[in-house]
Amino acid sequence: MPDYGIFVKEQIDAVGAAGVQTDIVFINGRMKGKRAYLEAVPEIRRRAKDVDVIHCHHLYSGLATFLAMTGKPTVLSFLNDWLYELDEVKSIAIRRALCSFGARWASRVIFKSPVPPQFVGNPKFLYLPNGANSSQFHITPRLEARAALGLDPDKNYLLFVSSKDRDRPQKRYDRFQATVELLRDVAPELNVEELVLVNQPRERVLNFFNGADIHLMTSDYEGSPNSVKEALCCGLAVVSTKVGNVEDLLARVPGCHVAALPEPAQLAELVRRSLSSAVPREVIREAFLVKDFSQEAVTLKLVATYEFLSRKRDR
Repeated sequence: MPDYGIFVKEQIDAVGAAGVQTDIVFINGRMKGKRAYLEAVPEIRRRAKDVDVIHCHHLYSGLATFLAMTGKPTVLSFLNDWLYELDEVKSIAIRRALCSFGARWASRVIFKSPVPPQFVGNPKFLYLPNGANSSQFHITPRLEARAALGLDPDKNYLLFVSSKDRDRPQKRYDRFQATVELLRDVAPELNVEELVLVNQPRERVLNFFNGADIHLMTSDYEGSPNSVKEALCCGLAVVSTKVGNVEDLLARVPGCHVAALPEPAQLAELVRRSLSSAVPREVIREAFLVKDFSQEAVTLKLVATYEFLSRKRDR
């Protein structure tokens, strides 16, 4: 798929541009399943001999690195709300035990959503969401973006984004659909239409964010949703369920709202409110960019973490 691992790749590219030499062990869990992580253990052990720090993206990668017994300082990034990292593990007790083990084992632990209360105050645990590339994601003329996608210039488009597939349970496309249908019933004058962004080439994504009127996120859980940051960089208003760090992302950004309850009725009302406010896209973008969520800022913090662990190991 064109999106698979794209956000990790972009982070690797960013730290590489900042002067960090990288070596990548790609574990294709999507194609091979969980056995791919066990099969990767010898390769991790071999490649680790020539590096100073290991960065594991996702708990499964961390568990494989633990089994490799490299002896190298390790950064573990939880990519979702941490207790949902292993969402296919049905036992909450097992899921909690594995996540807690990873958090104790790693040298540094990165959370994309706010640090869980039990870890607050411990410098080992970092709140460091992926950064948004504000140069790549920027405002373009809405009508041009719509023309490129073959969209109606007179409709209000609500954007649904899922990096893997439309019906991924976490993303709750059913809730999105219910919200759109409710708006059609109670506010037909808004002329709303859904716009679905799934598995699109990266170069086409910009048109979706610029062609839509609102990014409506209906997920049950998230870490730090990249689509929200990219939407805001494009001046696209966001209405979202209360997941991950969206409250941080949307705080003090005009025209954007977080639903207290994940119900279509409340989401629909917030969409109506956002559309009626008609906040200029430039205002939305600037309100977001003053926050510390740029790719450049996140890269500097990540590089500083690598340097600290490398120096600590050399003492």
